[in-house]
Amino acid sequence: MARLSQDEVRKILEPFHPRILGVVKQAFVDWRAVADWKAERGLPSSIYSRTVSNDVFDYIASRGMAEFRTEPRVTVRPEAQTFKLIFKGAVGARYKRGDEDDLGQNQPTITALALENANGELPGFPPETAWVEFIWQANDLLSRLDYVLVVARDGDQTLWSYQIEDDAAAGSGGVSPIPTNPPPAPQPEGGMLITPKKSKVKKPTAKKE
Repeated sequence: MARLSQDEVRKILEPFHPRILGVVKQAFVDWRAVADWKAERGLPSSIYSRTVSNDVFDYIASRGMAEFRTEPRVTVRPEAQTFKLIFKGAVGARYKRGDEDDLGQNQPTITALALENANGELPGFPPETAWVEFIWQANDLLSRLDYVLVVARDGDQTLWSYQIEDDAAAGSGGVSPIPTNPPPAPQPEGGMLITPKKSKVKKPTAKKE
């Protein structure tokens, strides 16, 4: 797996930033529309957050593959449980919900371990491909999208990351409302927002021998 600097990756991905972020924003609109539809008909809402996470990811996959399928500079690779995007033949990426350290939550499969290892190689992809994650974070109820990051990782450590800024939020104090109906109880009322990521200091993690 190739190691590219943050500046190198950002230069490749920057023309696609609005579309990368837009896929996640639209996925939340899709999920909220279904949640509202169920609530209007008296159907029960999802009990477990993992169910909602899976639903949101399904919408991300549907929107993401549709968004980039006809883009000549992006290769779309659908798979059984996920999909991957290759930008300009140099940067590979996948969408993941972030954990408390802003790293993707993964099952420890061979593929996942290869993607998490900065020196790993993924079968079927050129070894010069640099891999990153598009990390999305939301509130606990998943009623609000907080931010989307581009993250390069090595195992359980972050090599570097940066936030994809929302152009619509630039002129409104950093907050971009997404038109939608109020969420069903017990979720709080109000539209989904993109809010700036709070800065935080990561604790260094010792490498395992």
